[in-house]
Amino acid sequence: MHERPGISVIISNFNGRRFLDRLLASLHSQRDVTLDIVVVDRLSQDGSREYLEAQSDVRIVSEPPQSGLVSGYAAGARVARFPLLFFANEDLWLDPDCLSRLAARIDPTAKVGMADPWEWDYDGQRLHHAGVRFERVRWDGNCPWPWARFDFLAPLTAGDRVPFPCAGAFLIHRSCYDDLGGFDTSFFLDFEDADLGVRAWQRGWQCVTVPEARVFHAVGASNPQSGGRRYVSNRSNLALVALKTFSLRALPVAALTWATALAGNLRHGRWARAWGDLLAARRVFSRLHAVCDFRRANAAYTHYYPGERFFQAPEFQAPERRS
Repeated sequence: MHERPGISVIISNFNGRRFLDRLLASLHSQRDVTLDIVVVDRLSQDGSREYLEAQSDVRIVSEPPQSGLVSGYAAGARVARFPLLFFANEDLWLDPDCLSRLAARIDPTAKVGMADPWEWDYDGQRLHHAGVRFERVRWDGNCPWPWARFDFLAPLTAGDRVPFPCAGAFLIHRSCYDDLGGFDTSFFLDFEDADLGVRAWQRGWQCVTVPEARVFHAVGASNPQSGGRRYVSNRSNLALVALKTFSLRALPVAALTWATALAGNLRHGRWARAWGDLLAARRVFSRLHAVCDFRRANAAYTHYYPGERFFQAPEFQAPERRS
């Protein structure tokens, strides 16, 4: 008999009581794995805490919602018991073979450190996250390298390499996680997975897509904050990916992307978003000391594998655009 892999499931929960029954039932139904379930509760006020405390196989970690998704993940990772870490939002459930199929694709000796399941909507009617590729475009202000666009529905096959997993649900080996230094916990929401992917690529780690591992996700329901703060986080994180990992000559791209967004919002009278652009710039400036520290520590990787090349790497291009 083969050994059942041990997986620490780390769930970020914020007022997700209505989802927890189905999520935990789907975890208890997982085949051919041994689970350690850690729920990072974000000071929920909907009865989640009381419900979780009644579950004998669930360990609870507390983390304020203001710290952001990956800060919660990081808190859970610190107490995880197994070398395989499955990070997940609370507003999803899993196919019974999801985790075993993801675990089968992980191979630290070959530096395959992450496995990305395919995500469907909560009722399983619509696919919204499949393989990940970059499309070459004239301009896309929602990508750190604005001459690329994210394609999250690329029709890839099992084991194909992808640039990064979806932060909402993916498996990573502890050796990979630790080598990357974990998540950048200054990221509140958005681009935390792209940031992780660039750093993994620089260090030779691979992420693979696993179509047969399926999760069903009520996308967006788990976000503890939205609106203005989400926009500021999105725009500042977009710039931070570039500032942390791009070569010096490519760094002006971060300012250009920000300035283009600001100009567009002013031109169309989107005053709240224009104000958000200014707040995003302030947040970036507040992080510059930490960015400089990171660049010094990461200098060799940035020299040989500058982050802008990640978004242009042939293996990550959409099939119809490959050169």
